[in-house]
Amino acid sequence: MTAKKEENEIAYSFFKYKETDEIHIFKGKFNPDGGCSALFKCICQKIEDRRADDITKVKTCLNEDDARQFAADKGRPVCGTCVSDLYETYS
Repeated sequence: MTAKKEENEIAYSFFKYKETDEIHIFKGKFNPDGGCSALFKCICQKIEDRRADDITKVKTCLNEDDARQFAADKGRPVCGTCVSDLYETYS
């Protein structure tokens, strides 16, 4: 079940680095039209530009809960550093 997406909520997008087959997570914002934007660098900063030829889109525009579920379903191919950001706690 997909949770409702709020405009001010962080949007998470998943892109695969072809050289390693590792999936990285990029943060962004939801757009009023239902789409989303994504930063060019992934959370772990191992990928400098998601528009590069060796990067492919896997899944985009997920809220935090859906991103956690997607990462869990994909398992090991998802970058552990990127995933840890989904579970980071703030004090």
